[in-house]
Amino acid sequence: MQINKETIEQLFRQHYLRMYQLARVLLKDDAASKDVVSEVFADVLDGKTQLELDNETIASNSPLPSANAGSYLLVCVRHKCLNLLSRQKMKDRVHHLLKADTSPSIAPLEATIAEIDRETEKYEAIQAYMDAELTPQTRKVLNLRFRQKLKYREIATELGISEVAVHKHLAQGIRKLKQKFNP
Repeated sequence: MQINKETIEQLFRQHYLRMYQLARVLLKDDAASKDVVSEVFADVLDGKTQLELDNETIASNSPLPSANAGSYLLVCVRHKCLNLLSRQKMKDRVHHLLKADTSPSIAPLEATIAEIDRETEKYEAIQAYMDAELTPQTRKVLNLRFRQKLKYREIATELGISEVAVHKHLAQGIRKLKQKFNP
């Protein structure tokens, strides 16, 4: 059950400042802190996050013990902040690696072209092997996973198969590719 909007507004008025202050301390960014607190309330309003207090989910007709709700909301803010910081650290590392990777190369142009040609030939060989040796379903699963970057659940829905079947097709396809190209 979802909490009604009046209860959310009451929670907002009671706990926003403490939630914002916690996010501000963790993130050191006003805008990101406001966004995190807003996301927590949006999740509660959308029903993505349910407030469970005294072994009961808070419904629109039940009283709300604000101390427990405040503590739970602070934990939600802390988790969202930590997730945001983790994603930011990962982005920074990738950016740093890409920056190092795109530094000017000393290799002559011919060597770079030869390397590109080798990679292209390797890609074409893998594609030809997939077309010839893998089942159509396994090919589809591999393409959806690695080209379109879909999750197992999305692939299962699109192809009308179970997530376990998606996993089995991926495992089978990867195993065959490894045997052929990386013995």
